[in-house]
Amino acid sequence: MKKNNTCQQTPRQRTRVRPGSLTIGMDLGDKTSRYCVLGEQGEIVQEGSVGTTKRALGQKFGALRRCRMAVEVETHSPWVSRLLAKLGHEECPAGKADQPKQPQG
Repeated sequence: MKKNNTCQQTPRQRTRVRPGSLTIGMDLGDKTSRYCVLGEQGEIVQEGSVGTTKRALGQKFGALRRCRMAVEVETHSPWVSRLLAKLGHEECPAGKADQPKQPQG
């Protein structure tokens, strides 16, 4: 199944994520956030949690080469998105509106 790319890039970040790079999904929380790192083939490379602070996120993701970051859209997402862009990552807002509707019955 082909995935739609809804990633947003800041004007100074026009380069695409290179093939072979990682995709990281983040579920933001008030105190801690969960993340899942996927490899090029969609395999899970790493899962874990990180404090939802600028310092903790910077330490965790600052040393990584440029990768695609799917960040849950919620209260913390604006400043987290700005931080990840500053660290050089491509951000992809993700939220309930992006998910297919579940059949009710």
